[in-house]
Amino acid sequence: MKPAAGGDAGGQQASRRRPADLGLLALLGSSLLLNAVFLGGGCGLSWALQAAREAEAVAAVDCSGHGQAFLDGVVGEDGGRPGCECNACFSGPDCSLRTPGCTADADSGNPLFLEPYWRRHAAASAVVVSGWHRMSYSTTDGMFQSVELERQIRRLHRAVGNAIADGKRIVFAAGSMQLINALVYALSPDDANAASSSPPARVIATAPYYPVSCYLLFQVSMPLFTVSFKV
Repeated sequence: MKPAAGGDAGGQQASRRRPADLGLLALLGSSLLLNAVFLGGGCGLSWALQAAREAEAVAAVDCSGHGQAFLDGVVGEDGGRPGCECNACFSGPDCSLRTPGCTADADSGNPLFLEPYWRRHAAASAVVVSGWHRMSYSTTDGMFQSVELERQIRRLHRAVGNAIADGKRIVFAAGSMQLINALVYALSPDDANAASSSPPARVIATAPYYPVSCYLLFQVSMPLFTVSFKV
C-alpha cells in the first residue's frame, strides 16, 4: 500500500508542477516573440534603422587611432565602403604610417582632441536626421534659427556660468571668423565722420586665444580697433 500512496503523492506533485511548467513556457514564448518584434523588426523602424546600421559600420572601421572613416568619405581600396581619412602626420590605408619629419602647427586649432570624449558618449551624442529635416528657411514663429537650440544654449551657459546669456541675443555662426565679422559690423559707427573722429575701440584677446581670429580682426578693423594680446 505504501508504494501506491507514494505514487499518488508523486502524481499530485506532478500535477502541481504542470501549471508552473506551462506558465514558464508561456513566459519564454512571449519573451521570444518580443525579441523578434523589437530586435528583428527594429521597433517598426525602416530608413532610420538602416541609417543607424550604416553609421555604426563606418564608425567601427579601424584607422589605428590616427584617423576616421565617414559615411560621406571617399570609398576605400576595397571599393565597398569609405576608407580612413588620416590625421596630420599619418598616412596609409589604416593611418598607421607616421610621416617622417612631420611637425605640429601650434598656431592653428583643431577640435580633434575632443574625439575621445564623444566616442565615450556615442549613444548620448548620436543623432539621426532625415533628408527633409527643416527644409524651410524659417522655423517656429517665423524665426530663422532653431528655437529649441537657442533655449539649450542659454541653459548650457547658465549651468557652466561662463557667459550671461539671459536678455542677450544669440548669434549663430559656422565659426569664430563669422562671429568676428559680425562683431566688427555691430561695433562700427554708422556715421563715417564719427568713425574718423572717435578713438579706436580696444579689443583684448585673453589666452588661450585663436591667433588666426585675432589676425583677422587686426586686418579688417583698422583703424576702428586696437588689438591687444593678453597672456
